[in-house]
Amino acid sequence: MKRMGFVVGAVALMGLSGCATQGFVRSQADPLAERIGKLEAKEVQLSGMREADSAAVKQANDKAEQALAIANKTAVDVVNANNDVKKADAAVTKAEAAAQRAEAAAARAEKAANEAVQAANEAKQMALKSEKVFKLEQKK
Repeated sequence: MKRMGFVVGAVALMGLSGCATQGFVRSQADPLAERIGKLEAKEVQLSGMREADSAAVKQANDKAEQALAIANKTAVDVVNANNDVKKADAAVTKAEAAAQRAEAAAARAEKAANEAVQAANEAKQMALKSEKVFKLEQKK
């Protein structure tokens, strides 16, 4: 824009001095006006590209923020999962200890049952002996 004003001013100054004809001035000013027009068109185009770039940058920034939010939520979920794993490990340890106590109790119960069976067999044998003794005593 400043260049256009400079060109117009230069053309006007030349026209006032009377040194150049109108055709000469036009032949000199028209190529400059075309170049200035092209530059202005490029500036408008670049401005449009800057707006598009700004929109793309904003969109990328929004997506990055969304990704960060998802990453933060995932980190919290991982921490919670880790805590759940620790709780599960503690529960497994307790269950294993309870299973060992149950196995020990089962072993003691089996031993007591075997002893009871043995005592019952001994009592049965004693009862048979007592019956024999009783029968022998009755025969006398």
